Amino acid sequence: MTNKTFRDYGIDLPDSATGQHYTTCPQCSRERKKSNIKCLGINVDKGLWHCSHCNWSGSLYQKEEAKININWQPNQKLPEKVLEYFARRGISEETLKRNDIQYHNDVFFPQENKKLGAICFPYFKDGKVVNKKYRSAEKKFIQEKGGERIFYGYDGITENETTLIITEGEIDKLSFDEISYKFSVSVPDGAPSPNAKNFNSKFDYLENNKSIIDRMDKVILAVDNDEPGRVLERELARRIGIEKCYRVEYPKGCKDPNDVLVKHGKQALIDLIGSAKPFPILGVSTVEDLHQDLIDLYKNGVKKVYSTGWITLDEYYHVRPGELSVVTGYPGHGKSEFMDALLLNLAIQYDWNFSICSLENLPYERYLIKMTEKFIGKPFFAGPNKRMDEEELSNAESFLNEHFYLINPEQVEIDYILSIAKSLIYRHGINGLIIDPYNELDHKRPIGMSETEYISQFLSKVRRFAKLNNIGIWVVAHPVKPPIENRDKPPTIYDISGSANWANKSDNALAIFRHAYDDTVEIHIQKIRFKEVGKIGTVELKYDRMCGRYFEK
Repeated sequence: MTNKTFRDYGIDLPDSATGQHYTTCPQCSRERKKSNIKCLGINVDKGLWHCSHCNWSGSLYQKEEAKININWQPNQKLPEKVLEYFARRGISEETLKRNDIQYHNDVFFPQENKKLGAICFPYFKDGKVVNKKYRSAEKKFIQEKGGERIFYGYDGITENETTLIITEGEIDKLSFDEISYKFSVSVPDGAPSPNAKNFNSKFDYLENNKSIIDRMDKVILAVDNDEPGRVLERELARRIGIEKCYRVEYPKGCKDPNDVLVKHGKQALIDLIGSAKPFPILGVSTVEDLHQDLIDLYKNGVKKVYSTGWITLDEYYHVRPGELSVVTGYPGHGKSEFMDALLLNLAIQYDWNFSICSLENLPYERYLIKMTEKFIGKPFFAGPNKRMDEEELSNAESFLNEHFYLINPEQVEIDYILSIAKSLIYRHGINGLIIDPYNELDHKRPIGMSETEYISQFLSKVRRFAKLNNIGIWVVAHPVKPPIENRDKPPTIYDISGSANWANKSDNALAIFRHAYDDTVEIHIQKIRFKEVGKIGTVELKYDRMCGRYFEK
């Protein structure tokens, strides 16, 4: 741990600052047209910072350099039983020596509360051991405390390599070494459990390997052929980008690359990589390309839907990643308030992360006040009702800091916003994006293109991004001004300014309508594309003006 301050990194912050703050970024603000935009978010208490524009981030408390290589003694002789074990797995002694595989008799495994003999896989970076992973005979795993989380095989990837094979375990990576495929690595943590509510932290290592991933034209995902492996495959493809990811299909009776090597030999492993297929992208219609997705549907059913947090609303509308939902309503009826409450429910229930582009809520301090009130259930400011105390405010800040990433774009164009969202998918695994409202974006409609054509193109682009990256996207859009005689009725998606494509191109559509005489809010579900997500109908919720929460009536 260092004694550095934010000023050592060029970050301008008052000495008395605590909690969450925003300021200009010393890395990119000087070069921007709007140099005074506060794009750098700082959590003073945790010593963390992140720039929403250039993605510069860091910590005051990060280790300067991994120190676990101090006691590393290379080229130790392996016991005969270990050589025999690897021989049965098709891994030669030459490969073990080249990767400096070792064996230790006294490794402490906390889950067993005892010391066990274990194989040691050293993780090399720039010629130094920055992490060690141990595997016992009982297939228990443990990593060196404080080790750097990088790909196993990091140092073997040359700068001119444009293809990368990612496997689920070290032995699978060593299997590719046997056929001289040095452009293979293993993830450090294996696959997440299919039942895990959220596994974002399990993919933190991707940031440490970003320089490798970015220069690859082709990434082959040779992970295990089981349910955890499929979860790993889908999440890696989502974060890296399915446009450059390929998947493999194992011979019958094989679940991973090492199985192929042991049961069918080296040529079969070479053929496995040679026959890797690109991930299906929108527009692909061959049955062969969609085979694995079809099998997943056969075994597991349709993609899971998620509760909104209100039982009465769940009867009509669920949230499902990969879909575009349009939300409309008259000014002052609570479109944004409802969306904030929905996203907060999802973050609390499922540990989801969200990217927020809320252009009517700038500066974001105003937005954070509303979100802290919803999270705590008390007012932010002093008044007739008891306000939240500083500890509650700190708890709310910590939660929001972990789950919400506020886009404060220099360019409010959809391509720029989606590019930021793509970076956040890779870095933080965001599950959703809200654009609020559509009307505040800069729309550079080409000369000769009608507004109807432009909106159709816009919605197609956003919906495609949602599907390709498996995130939910909500676009808030204002309706046209209603006639006086119709203001006691909710608008429909056909009333949104511009085009009927709002109805045609969205997966789901909701209209928010708040009663003038009380705090009843009607949620009108006006379109549901897929029946497993919900159905057409209306639900009433009660709005609490004190804290901005919505309750079942």
